[in-house]
Amino acid sequence: MERSPSGGSRRSVGWEFRTARWLVRHPGAVVSPGGVGASVVEFGPEVTGGVLGGLAVGAAAWYRAHPNSFDTWAAPVLRAWRRRWTGAYTGRRWGNLMGSCGLTTVHHRTGEVLVPRVLRVRSWSSSIDVVRVRLVPGQALRAFAKVLPELAATLKAERVAVEQARPGEVAVIVQWREPFTSVIPAPAMPESSDAVDLRSLCLGETELGGPWREPLIGTHHLTAGATGAGKNSVVMAKLRAVAPMIRDGLVRPWVCDPKLFEFVALKPILDGRYADNPEDCAELIQRFLVNMERKQKRLQRLGKRSGSVSREHPVDWLILDEVGFLMAYQSDYAHEITNACAVISSMGRATNDVLDVYVQEPSKDVLPIRDLIPHRVCLRVTSERHPDMVLGEGARERGAIADEIGAEESTAGIGYRADPRSRTPRRVRAAYTSDRDITELVEFIKAGPADPGAGLRAVA
Repeated sequence: MERSPSGGSRRSVGWEFRTARWLVRHPGAVVSPGGVGASVVEFGPEVTGGVLGGLAVGAAAWYRAHPNSFDTWAAPVLRAWRRRWTGAYTGRRWGNLMGSCGLTTVHHRTGEVLVPRVLRVRSWSSSIDVVRVRLVPGQALRAFAKVLPELAATLKAERVAVEQARPGEVAVIVQWREPFTSVIPAPAMPESSDAVDLRSLCLGETELGGPWREPLIGTHHLTAGATGAGKNSVVMAKLRAVAPMIRDGLVRPWVCDPKLFEFVALKPILDGRYADNPEDCAELIQRFLVNMERKQKRLQRLGKRSGSVSREHPVDWLILDEVGFLMAYQSDYAHEITNACAVISSMGRATNDVLDVYVQEPSKDVLPIRDLIPHRVCLRVTSERHPDMVLGEGARERGAIADEIGAEESTAGIGYRADPRSRTPRRVRAAYTSDRDITELVEFIKAGPADPGAGLRAVA
């Protein structure tokens, strides 16, 4: 009898028992053929064939007649089934993939080769698969994180990312091709303030085809991206999403625009809260800070820790474009601006004072207060070190390859943001706001509320 060095048998489980175990794990492999066979015996091949043919015709009619519902409900299921059982995630192909990338282990007692097992495949979009995998004993998430480039190359995929799922499981995200092949139009502006959720603004789309939503209040924001990466698309999408609240005096943007032209079209709706040179920006930020301190004292007198959004207690939103010019490149006012922004980012959350920063080079030398800004987006950048600077250590290793996004106009607005729960990078694209859309935004806000009493009620 063959024995392993530790005293156990080297023989593996018999094929018949492995087959039985596989069938238990995949009951559909028995139920579906069994159901068809039983139908043939019970009702005859004509009836069975007619039913199956009717289902096929019905599915084809659904596919042609109502693309939206078919692509939402049926297509993901059919696509996941096809990729699960005819692609790289099944049988020997999966085992070879795991072995080629060093993700198999050998049982210390029996000598059996252990392979991470595919539990489920989801394909919510045609370009992305989410594969839930059960790890083998002694394996952890970092084993997959170390070989993501090898997995992508072996699968012939553009990108592979991994995140922790349930204990003992990981979710492998496989991007077969670029999910964003066309420009996303500017989001429609809500008609009323009641329709705005300040903790969930729609800025564009995620790689899985759903809406990309971000909060405005309750945090501070950092968006990093090289020239032409689409930072302007992010802030304009936010402005359109809260347009009725700006119109009703519930949200007040304050804008520092060192480029002189990115936000100049917004001057008619900013009521003097606009600056375009370092001296004026320093003065504007100081005014913002004084206003924040005034709101803090008001809450202190009322004995409250925070206040609901209203005309008397609005959201003050400080937008700093090209912050490197203000904090690093222009030394005359850098210290003053940095100190004021550090105070705002440390204390502004309770008073709904929001700091929203846009930068090209996200190092601490350029942005000293980087660690005080928790909510971050990384668009196309020029260094492989930048994704980790923006999204946290190990973000690039987990799939945030923002430095590999093409430097062309068609990729503007594409980037990564960290999932709030798992911290896994998700590929996103901001909606594009044209000059016409900006004009529409300004005219909408200048028109004022349709109801004279609008904006006087507190908004949660």
